[in-house]
Amino acid sequence: MKKILLVIEREFITRVKKKSFIILTLLVPLLFAGLMLVPTFILQIKSDDDKTIAVLDHSGLIAKDLINVGTIKFVNETASVDLLKNSLTEGNNYALLYIEKGDGNTIGDITIYSENAIGMDILNIVTSQIRSLAVQLNFKKYDIPAEQIAQILYPHLHIKTIRLDEQGVEKESNTIVLTGLSIICGILILLIITIFGVQIMRGVIEEKSSRIVEIIISSIRPVELMLGKIIGVALVVLTQIVIWIIFFGAILLIAQSQFPDIIHQIQSYTQDVAVVKMIICFVLYLIFGYLLYASMYAIVGSAADNEMDTQQLQLIITLPLIIGCLIMNNVVIQPDSPLAFWSSMIPFISPMVMLTRIPFGVPVWEIILSLTLLIATFILFTWIAARIYRVGILMYGKKATLKELIKWLKYKQ
Repeated sequence: MKKILLVIEREFITRVKKKSFIILTLLVPLLFAGLMLVPTFILQIKSDDDKTIAVLDHSGLIAKDLINVGTIKFVNETASVDLLKNSLTEGNNYALLYIEKGDGNTIGDITIYSENAIGMDILNIVTSQIRSLAVQLNFKKYDIPAEQIAQILYPHLHIKTIRLDEQGVEKESNTIVLTGLSIICGILILLIITIFGVQIMRGVIEEKSSRIVEIIISSIRPVELMLGKIIGVALVVLTQIVIWIIFFGAILLIAQSQFPDIIHQIQSYTQDVAVVKMIICFVLYLIFGYLLYASMYAIVGSAADNEMDTQQLQLIITLPLIIGCLIMNNVVIQPDSPLAFWSSMIPFISPMVMLTRIPFGVPVWEIILSLTLLIATFILFTWIAARIYRVGILMYGKKATLKELIKWLKYKQ
């Protein structure tokens, strides 16, 4: 046990001192905070310059009811179209809204002239107002009172999503938020498994190519060396996650004064039992999912002399992860389908699929069964990896195939 602890210490200290670890640790919380806060901040940035839009309404139906919005001002004009268009180049008006007269008591074609391209915000405001007024004109044809128009077009709907727990207690859920959070967690598990699993594989290859491993295993058993590497990198992963949580919490505290509504909403989500359940499952599936794939990457590293030789075996490892990502999309659409259930029980893809199912309500026994299968598979593959690793780390100059790995597995101690 003492030797394994020494390997764990070496692997942990070596990796946390790397620049890549420090950069990734700092950038990830900043990136996530940016994705949440920057779009809101950008939307709050508005121009202080007034934008006057000249309105020439030959139909006589729209101009009188246009409403100024923010810095956008509508001014009714009676001059000719050509004169008003020429005035745009002189900077008197930002744009010209020309409404032609249609057949009878209707509006005709609508044209917006401007010297520069019209921004989408202004175009949306103009379009929505004209559309709303045009609809009101159509309702007047059928003698529908104005106060009923909004009720007919925009009925007030308040839709809540209520889920029943195993005791039948009703609880309001934030399905959309939880689904987005689960997908992010699933992708994070995929990235962490891939990034740190490849690190284990590269570490084994480097030790093999430099023949350092021949010296190391003279004082420690190959199985102890492999376990020390896997656990050491696992502690690096956990350390990084803890730092991310601390950093992200600090960023939220700093941003609280600038975005109180957003921060209050985030805090309300974190108090949801479903969110707490998902976070716990995320940590458990991340740990055991990583341990499973780490043992598989250790096999690949011990079976190759360089990274070029690992491509075929790496494909076998990454293929289940890719399939898991594809199934996640199906789970969001059909969370109760047989595919969703059985996929969440398959250890190689359950860390991603089960997290996607949790927002839609998963019985505790299914989560326990899924985790049990994942842990059992991890133990099995650790045993397999240990038997292959003890032979593979001393093999040089021979490209290992699946048939060769099976032979190594059968070798006696």
